[in-house]
Amino acid sequence: DAKGAVVAFGGRTLGDGEPKYLNSPESPLFSKSRVLYGLSQGIAAIRKSRRAMLMEGYMDVIASHQFGLTNACAPLGTALTPDHAALLGRYASDVVIVFDADNAGINAAVRGAEIALAKGLGVRIASVPEGKDPDEYLHAKGAASFEAALAQAVDLVEFKTELLVKKESFPLSPEAKSSVAKQVLATIEQSPDEVLKAEWIRRLAQRLGVPEHALRKQGEKSA
Repeated sequence: DAKGAVVAFGGRTLGDGEPKYLNSPESPLFSKSRVLYGLSQGIAAIRKSRRAMLMEGYMDVIASHQFGLTNACAPLGTALTPDHAALLGRYASDVVIVFDADNAGINAAVRGAEIALAKGLGVRIASVPEGKDPDEYLHAKGAASFEAALAQAVDLVEFKTELLVKKESFPLSPEAKSSVAKQVLATIEQSPDEVLKAEWIRRLAQRLGVPEHALRKQGEKSA
C-alpha cells in the first residue's frame, strides 16, 4: 500500500495466457481499486515534483524505476478508479498517463484521464514511440529518449479531440463536427476548473472552425 505495507501479492504472465494479471483475492485488507503498484517506492519523487506517471502494468513500473523514473506507478491490472485518483491527489497535482499504443491502451488512457480530471488533477497523455510499451522502449532506447517522449505529452482535451478527428473523413462535415464537439464537451465538463473549461472550449472552437458561443450552448444543453 502507500505506506509500504504488504497487503497482497500480484503477478503477470510472461507469455501468452489468461488472465494476464493475477492478484490476491479482495479482502478487508486489500482492494485493488484502492492500491497503486509502485506508489510507496515513488512517493518521495512524486511529492517532490508534484507529478505522478501512471502506467499500464507492473513491468512498465519496474523498468521505469530501474531507469531512474521513480515517480511511476500503475493500477493492478484494472482500470483507474476514482479511489486511485483521490489517492494520487494526496501527493501530486499533475498526472502523466503513459499508454500502450493499441486501441485498448488508448481507450484505457482516456477513461483513466477523465477520472483523474474529475478529481481535480492536471492530466496529460503521452504515447510511446514505435508502438512499444514503456518497458520495451526503455530497454531499447534508454531513459533520455523516453523522457523526450514524455515531454511531448498533450492535455486530455487535445488528445481526445485529435483522436476523434482522425476517425472522420476530411474535410469534416457539419455532422462530424457536431459529433466530435459533443464527445469532447462531455470530457471538458468533467473538470471542476472553470478557467480551464473556458480555455478548452475556445481551443475546440478554433480546431473545429465553429463559433465558440455555439459550443457553450451545446455544453449547457448537455450539462
